[in-house]
Order: sequence, then C-alpha cells, then structure tokens
Amino acid sequence: MRITHLHSTFVTPWGGAEAYLFALASAQRARGHDVAIITAVADGESIARAAAAGVRVTVRPTWRPYPPDRHGSSAFVRAVFHGVDTVHGVLLPRAYRRVQDGRDVVHVHRFQGVGASVLRARRAPVVHTAHDYCLVDTASTTMRRGALPARLGLAQRLRARIVSTSARRATVVVFPSERTRRRHAELGFRAGRAQFLVVPHGWPAPPLPAEGTPPHRPRFVFLGRLQKPKGIDLLLRAWAEARLDADLVIAGDGPERPRVEAAESDTVRYVGWVDAEAKGALIRSATALVFPSLWPETFGLVIAESLLLGRPVVATPEAAGDLIVDGENGVVSRDATPSGFADALRRLATDAELRRTVTAGAAASADALDFDRHVERVDEVYRVARVAFETGA
Repeated sequence: MRITHLHSTFVTPWGGAEAYLFALASAQRARGHDVAIITAVADGESIARAAAAGVRVTVRPTWRPYPPDRHGSSAFVRAVFHGVDTVHGVLLPRAYRRVQDGRDVVHVHRFQGVGASVLRARRAPVVHTAHDYCLVDTASTTMRRGALPARLGLAQRLRARIVSTSARRATVVVFPSERTRRRHAELGFRAGRAQFLVVPHGWPAPPLPAEGTPPHRPRFVFLGRLQKPKGIDLLLRAWAEARLDADLVIAGDGPERPRVEAAESDTVRYVGWVDAEAKGALIRSATALVFPSLWPETFGLVIAESLLLGRPVVATPEAAGDLIVDGENGVVSRDATPSGFADALRRLATDAELRRTVTAGAAASADALDFDRHVERVDEVYRVARVAFETGA
C-alpha cells in the first residue's frame, strides 16, 4: 500500500503526535508498505531517523509569520498565523495540491500550519487522526481559564465552521478515545460525509531497562513539557502541600523551567530533558509516574509508556482518560486542584497494599496497548476509507 502521512511539523524533540506518527510509519514500512511523510517543517535529526526506518520525508514549506512548531511573539503575529491557517481551511496551498496523487491513502495527523483543506479527499481517501482539539479550537485544548466551557467564543466558532467545510469532506476521522469524540460533538463538530471512528492508540513497548536499586522511599517521576496545561504548577503546589517522606524527579523542558529549578530541594530534583533510554530508566526507578495534566488528554503517550514498563500512574481526572482506573492501575485525584492531587499522592505513598495492587494492575494493562494489534486496526481503517472513497459512500 502507498501511504502518505501528513503532519505540519517533524521537529525534535517530538511531541506526542509526532512520536506516534513516526512509530506508525516505521511499523507500516516494516510490513512492506511504501510510506512517506510530508511536512511543512522538519529538522535533520528527524529526517535521518525516518530514513533509517525506510521512510522518506518531503518538506513543503508554507508561508507563516512564525513556524507552526513555535509560539508567536505577539497577539498580532498569532492572529496573522491563525488567519492564514483559516484561509487555508478553504484554499489548498499550492505546495500541497498533489499530495494525494498516486497514493492509496493520505493520513493527516496535524494540519495547523498547512491548513484544513488538506483533509478534503479529492484523488485519494483521507484519514485524519484527531490527536487534539485543533478541529474546533486554535489552542487545541478547548480549555478556558482552567475550565471546559460548553461553548467557545464567536471567533473560535466561526473558525471551526470554516475548518469543518474541509474536515467533513475527509473520508474517515479517527478519535483516539470516546471522550475525544464526545468533546468534539459537544462543541458542534459534525461528520458530514466523513465517517467517525474511535480507535484507541497503542504504543510500542519501550526497551526494558536493567533493574536498579529500589528507592528506599517512594519516588514519583514527572516526564513532559514544563508548561501550565500539563499541570506542572499544580504538581509543585500539590507536592508542597503533601509534605511526603518521598522524592519527586522532574524531567522535561519548557516555559515553566525556571519555576521547576526554583523548587529544587531535598525532595525535588530536576534532571532536564532526557532521551528515550533515560526516560525508560526513570520510569522503572519510580514508584509511580505523575501526570497532572489540566486538559482532556486524547491519549497520554507517557502514560502508555509507564504502563508498558509496569509502573502505575497518579493522574488528574482530565489526564487519566480511559487509560487509568483508580485503584486498579493507578490513582486518579478527585479533581485537578493542588489539594486533590496532594491527597492522591498521599494515598499511594502511605499505603503499601495499594502500591502493590496498582503496580500489578499497571503490568496487566500493557496488553491493551499492544502496538502490532493497533497497526492492524489502522490497516482496517484504511480499508474502510478506501471502500468509502471508491464507492462514494
């Protein structure tokens, strides 16, 4: 099968959508498919990693006031970026007019920075995976002032209506969870002629690092972007409130790094950005991963990695999604507040029987994340898309 994956960025360090794209493309190439990645922005390291897996990368830039993997320096510049993106929700950029030619399926992952018009199935079936909420929200989270409103502002609704003129002409829209599909529906997104399918992600099992010396007291590990939507501020405040005889290790980088560095103490250690091997070792050294994200995660890859490595997760209700069940493979806080998260940390740190239960449950959860089975499910999505495209269904 001739498969093209389209993502607006392919730049290290990869976010969750880019990491998933690479894992899926690599697995499809290993199965003998002709696989290509088209992107507006890429770096040498990402291109080289794809080439090593037999996946070719083509860079097709589009004009923007700043790259789609960066944040604008002012409200005006951001408005220009999203204005151009909205125009390209209707008018296909010249560089992307032929990406469907000669392909059996085009799989779009993130269109922001290219334009939603790439979702229209013209010469080949188009599958779009909704890794976040960019179909209905330029911020991609649908959060406002820490809450999930039932309705977004007028500008967002108008932009979403323009985006939907193209998105509803895709062949299949894939949601990684029922919650993600439901949130899109709540905000008014409708299928049009596109089929909506819920297909939970899988994830490749990380290499199992050698077992180190078990910590002499509970150890919690945070891995990810150091930014407010990921809950780093909530975590630091909860940790201060919990006053545990335990350790917190924070790995990652981002705008909240100065806050993290200022919080270092006898119980809080910051280790910076870590590579895949170091990440696996950190997870295996932990009593539990902490995932305090404030927005309704579509699929937390770091949660998947933790479960695959046999470690439970302490998460907010927004972050837990369908992956973490309280008391079975982790602990879910009663709410996304510092006091609620502090209570969740205390539960796990002070209850040895609970730690044994959720650790065993984490290992048992790994089977549902089997990546080979997930790739087979994606193959079935492609089959459905090709039949629908060819029959006009």
